[in-house]
Amino acid sequence: MKNCISFILLCNFILLSSQKIPILGFIGVPGDKATVENYNTMKDAGFTISLMNFSNGDIALNALNSAKAAGVKLILFYPQLHTDSKNSITKIKDHSALFGYFIGDEPSPKDFGNFNVYADVIKKYDNNHMFYTNLHPIYAPKENLEGLTYSDYIEKAVKNLPLSVISFDHYPIVNNTIRNNFYENLEIIKKQSISSKLPFWGFACSTIHFDYEAPTLASIKLQQFSNLLYGAQGLEYFTYWTMTSDVNWKKDNYSYAIVDDNGKPTASYSIIKKVNAQIQLLASVFINSNVENVYHTGKSIPSGTTRLPSHVLGFKLFSTKGSEALVSYMTNAQDKYIIIQNKSLKSSLKLQYKISRNMYKISNDTGKKDKLSLSKSYTNTIPPGDILILNYTN
Repeated sequence: MKNCISFILLCNFILLSSQKIPILGFIGVPGDKATVENYNTMKDAGFTISLMNFSNGDIALNALNSAKAAGVKLILFYPQLHTDSKNSITKIKDHSALFGYFIGDEPSPKDFGNFNVYADVIKKYDNNHMFYTNLHPIYAPKENLEGLTYSDYIEKAVKNLPLSVISFDHYPIVNNTIRNNFYENLEIIKKQSISSKLPFWGFACSTIHFDYEAPTLASIKLQQFSNLLYGAQGLEYFTYWTMTSDVNWKKDNYSYAIVDDNGKPTASYSIIKKVNAQIQLLASVFINSNVENVYHTGKSIPSGTTRLPSHVLGFKLFSTKGSEALVSYMTNAQDKYIIIQNKSLKSSLKLQYKISRNMYKISNDTGKKDKLSLSKSYTNTIPPGDILILNYTN
């Protein structure tokens, strides 16, 4: 029942957002910078939600007011939600900029009970907003999963945590190469999302830290379109704001996020803005879609995934010439989609195909449909990380 309620709340938000995909900035605008101007900057980059911890309720309320003026929603936490729950929650629960409550990040199974205690307190006074907890990725240290396999960890989290969505923070681009287990992680999340009827949200890494380098257009597209082709119903970025005040952030070389520590756009800002605009232009393809099958091409395919069959449904000819691609078959109401993603970060992919049934090609730039010819062979070039969308109707 709780999953059904969470899903309905999320769907209502999407409908109220004029069919926009929720796009969240993890570590969004901080409390001492929570101005209408800074939230407008965030919105202009395509963000709909800012997630942030605040130091107290007054700062949180000011942030909500500023976010409302800019048209941004907040997922938030501040200590009084624990220590003075009734008064704190009563002050904000009817605020139109409140999207939900931040319960915690990357919990181990031993943390699940405490997370539920906290959520149960909030539910006494507000059960109409989402509860957000972000889960570990597949490459989390084994001790953090306490002996569970990753699949079992995700299943246990979904069953035992107050989740409105399944969020997980896999950052797949390391030293400008793709982690081998990125798609295995997506397979596990997709399976759990379907079985639990909980939508999932996926991340892109948007800040330098450890071995993660500055975002590129190809790396951001690869991460976010891979999430969408596996069925993600919301997208996230870590981080929106560049954190410089804490010694740990400095020690681990966190820098160069989407905006700097004063809220001014970095070089990454225009990249993220461009990708978010493309995603929202194509939002009607992905919102409320059902992923029927996801396949991979190439000399070898990632662990846990399925190779594209030699006979590709809907085509007389379909060839990536050995290049690595992701091929997703999706259904959305009466529409069927076959979406091909170039999995390279550096090279364009030339897709050769000839259709065996009536299809349309959807423009990434305009969203318009162009009818394809049954008698013609096509060669389309897909840039690094980007997608090609083909559509037909039952």
